[in-house]
Amino acid sequence: MPRLSFIPRFYCLQLPLRYLGISIACAFIVNCSNPIKSTQPLSVESQSQTPASLTSENLSDLLVGEFSLQRGDSEAATLHLYDVAQSTQDLDTAKRATYLAQFSQNPRLVKQTSLVWSQISPQDPVPWQYIAQSEAVMEQFEPALQALAEELKRGGGDGLPHVASLSINHTSATQLDLQEAFTAWRDIYPKRKQLHLALALLAQHAEQIDAAIIHIGQALAQDSQYLQAQVVYGELLIANQQTQAADAYLNPFTQPLTKAPRHLITLHAQVLTLLAQYQRAYKYFNELTKRYPKDLSYSYSAGLLAYENHDSAMAYRHLQRVLELNPDSHSAYYYLGLSALREDLPSDAMNYLQQVTKGPDRLNAISLLLDIENPDIPQSIQNFQQLRLQNPDLAADLFTLESQYLQDLNDPKSAELAYQAGLKEYPDHIPLLYGYALLAQSLHQFSSTELMLQRIIDIDPNHTNALNALGYAYADRGIKLTEAESLIRKALANEPENAAIIDSLGWVSYRLGHLRQSLTLLTKAYDIMPAAEIAAHLGAVQWALGDTKGAFKTWNLALSIEPDNALIKQAILDAQNEFQSD
Repeated sequence: MPRLSFIPRFYCLQLPLRYLGISIACAFIVNCSNPIKSTQPLSVESQSQTPASLTSENLSDLLVGEFSLQRGDSEAATLHLYDVAQSTQDLDTAKRATYLAQFSQNPRLVKQTSLVWSQISPQDPVPWQYIAQSEAVMEQFEPALQALAEELKRGGGDGLPHVASLSINHTSATQLDLQEAFTAWRDIYPKRKQLHLALALLAQHAEQIDAAIIHIGQALAQDSQYLQAQVVYGELLIANQQTQAADAYLNPFTQPLTKAPRHLITLHAQVLTLLAQYQRAYKYFNELTKRYPKDLSYSYSAGLLAYENHDSAMAYRHLQRVLELNPDSHSAYYYLGLSALREDLPSDAMNYLQQVTKGPDRLNAISLLLDIENPDIPQSIQNFQQLRLQNPDLAADLFTLESQYLQDLNDPKSAELAYQAGLKEYPDHIPLLYGYALLAQSLHQFSSTELMLQRIIDIDPNHTNALNALGYAYADRGIKLTEAESLIRKALANEPENAAIIDSLGWVSYRLGHLRQSLTLLTKAYDIMPAAEIAAHLGAVQWALGDTKGAFKTWNLALSIEPDNALIKQAILDAQNEFQSD
């Protein structure tokens, strides 16, 4: 059952950010409260009653309730206060019982206490908001709508966005019912900004971003400072890939930072991170660490941004704070290790990296430790055997890492043996298969390359890199050209703007004799990524079409960047040998 929250009435949304090796968890708060169930009818129009005098039984219930609360038993405390509120018709007691029910996270109790509140104060919209939320938590959306109608009659509306949010994990039919009801109510209550926000949330969940932006714009037109709507509008701009617009919108509301709402600062920091404006993003998270020094996620985010900004002192300060809050934070140790390496402190780096024994950074930490220790070939092989025993869940990846390390030591034979040993234990491990295919290609072992790449495609028919690599391997050898074109086109369908794949298609078109098509494709690939290999291919096609000046211009430009590039030199020799110019 979904968890209930009390004050502030906000729902929590976490946005994980990945950028340049940085993972930032940004907590956003956008409206969400809670309620529960009763046997009484929803529409209660009783008159206010004068509170009764406390009886000895009432007093006993109050005392037991207080003792229960002191013991941390909020549910028992709620029940006792509920009994007193029913008996005495005291409004403050009914409210307190409702708030305690929310802390107990019992939606039925929230509904019961809220109904008593509504009987004592029949014109107050707040208890109906809580009743609606509690019904929604219990996935009873029809009575939730009835409660929302009662709330609207009394001038409220804050329950609307909460119920819309709680419907997100329910059926599309439920969301459609809510949308129809909210739309009808909007005509009756055109000034209720919460209705526009609720409609925006439903449209956002349905990925109807343009419609959601229209609804949220209507909410903000009524109240430009409506915090929940501001946050949702920022999220919608991000979803629509309008990060510059999100920055421009949020900036006036987050200046000065010291007075800006927490939720807008956090959202704006996300936008700035997406825009790669890490200096500005750091300032926002640094402000949040000052306000909330016990919030680990803010300190972690500030530490990673400080590292990205090459501010080792601040990175150290924030990441050490993370470790104070959670000594088991292995990612903090990892980034402290990176900072130490950047400061040329290998001993400190080793100390930090050796403590990364869990989490997603463990393999990277092992790789960095190898670079620092720099063992010779026999020692490295022994080290990897020990590492696989210590990290059995990483064994397959460690075979890949071992082979790459041995290749860096210029020992391709040992690297090949490492791949073979790994594939014997993990025959379907795609990184092992792909790594071995590339190594075999560099060793001119075409049959092994073909076998490994085909095995990957058998396991994952849409593996873009394997499709492109096998297609290019065929094209480069001038064999199976029709199959090569089919493989490459399938890869290109997955990544239509990938320059390497466009280059492969251009090269197979050249092999098939489609020179004009090849020229168009290779020109496009070179415009996207002016790499030497693409330049070699483009020059060859220009030469084949008789444009020798264009070919040498392309090749010479590549050589001006990489004077000793073997691919360009070989392309020139091949063209001169294959074609005779006039």
